[in-house]
Amino acid sequence: MDTNTDGRLGPLFHGTRSASGRRILREGFRRSASCSYTGTGICLSESLSVAYEYGEYGEYGAGGCVLEAWVAPSARWTEGIKVPEGRFDVGEAYDRFFECSGNDAVRDFWGNVWVVWNPAVLVAVRRLTFREALRRLCAEFEEDGPDCGYNGAVSDYAGIWWGRETSDPNVTRFPEHLSMVRQRLQRMVGRCRSERVMPTGQPG
Repeated sequence: MDTNTDGRLGPLFHGTRSASGRRILREGFRRSASCSYTGTGICLSESLSVAYEYGEYGEYGAGGCVLEAWVAPSARWTEGIKVPEGRFDVGEAYDRFFECSGNDAVRDFWGNVWVVWNPAVLVAVRRLTFREALRRLCAEFEEDGPDCGYNGAVSDYAGIWWGRETSDPNVTRFPEHLSMVRQRLQRMVGRCRSERVMPTGQPG
């Protein structure tokens, strides 16, 4: 995660459906009405691959998207919380922590989850284009290396990027899906393989 010249922290990423993304861009982020494992706070991640699981652009037509946001320099945030044993479930513990501490956000799970209680601290929110998202996703693959595991659609992209799709039954049993993902990578990134696994002179 970087610090902008004006003190903002980020970028953080939030994967969602396109309709929800449009609402967020119009009205801003809002806490949830129902409690999840992180309470009712807004979840974002330093990792685009985590957000992409929930905002896959190709799912349901073009129904997903990833939003990029930054944390305002005035935000009060902390690293993780300690969940009291036996008193609350984890989601309740997050909400209780925010209500008692006055913090705006918590960075948890090594940056894989930022729980933001105060939506006003999320600034410079914008939607990534499909091309931006895929290029950043592949850059993350390169940074993480071929042995890193992913979930959902990100796993399919990573398998193809590292030339392992023939050994992945989740990809090979759907040849049309495999072809579609390859085409997206070729169109958006310019190749569908990491240069680290491409034989010399072979196109992506």
